[in-house]
Amino acid sequence: MKYLASDLDGTLLQKDDSIREEDVQAILRFKSEGNKLIISTGRPLEGIKRALNNYPQIKYDYLVACNGSVVLDKDDNVIYDNYIDAEIAKLIFKDIIEYKNMFVHFENEGIAYSIETEIEVKNQIGELFKNILPKEIVLNENRKYPIISVMAIDEDIKAAEEIKNKLIKNYGDRIEAFRNQFFVDIAPKNCSKGIALKNLSDKIGIKLENLYVIGDSYNDISMFEITDKSFTFTYAEDGVKKQANNIVNSVAECINKILVFN
Repeated sequence: MKYLASDLDGTLLQKDDSIREEDVQAILRFKSEGNKLIISTGRPLEGIKRALNNYPQIKYDYLVACNGSVVLDKDDNVIYDNYIDAEIAKLIFKDIIEYKNMFVHFENEGIAYSIETEIEVKNQIGELFKNILPKEIVLNENRKYPIISVMAIDEDIKAAEEIKNKLIKNYGDRIEAFRNQFFVDIAPKNCSKGIALKNLSDKIGIKLENLYVIGDSYNDISMFEITDKSFTFTYAEDGVKKQANNIVNSVAECINKILVFN
């Protein structure tokens, strides 16, 4: 039995949350041969469900959500979870909301929220973030979070890299920060997709030689580090491509290669 851990955004999902038909068919073929699909993403559960709602034929066996902060089985039962401390979360929120071109998004008890920002920014974002909270409420709450995400409104990768570096400098002893294109995902310390996959593998008995991983961004590199069967794309940034052992054009091409491997 083979296991494929696939990222979502920029990997399986296109910018409009669609999935290429060739990728859908490849996944169905992969699973029909008795193999297991693991979705491994920075998204919280609500965002994952929203994206996959139009593809009921794609059924994951395990889910690594929030960059490894939460691991679920196929019935969405929690196998493992980890949270950012409330004190650190509030400090991070205070830092981020100083940036006018950044949008803060987080999950709380399975519901996705965002911190209130200027109306023109909300209009730019559209329906992606529906639950908007005033910053005063967020800053006064004592809640722990599995993940905090920051988005550069103008899709400015340089700005996202800058805030990622600032967060690591200020809170690197308490959190992990990963840039995923123009997003920055913030997770608890010692929490990553790779660590979560390794913990899941140990728990359910996956042999790492049977684990294949695919992703397109820096938050996927931790997956590449736990198996030599790693895949990324021709369009990925050079820093990501250097860390993967295989370069492909699509998830379908990746799966086709996996199915012919011994």
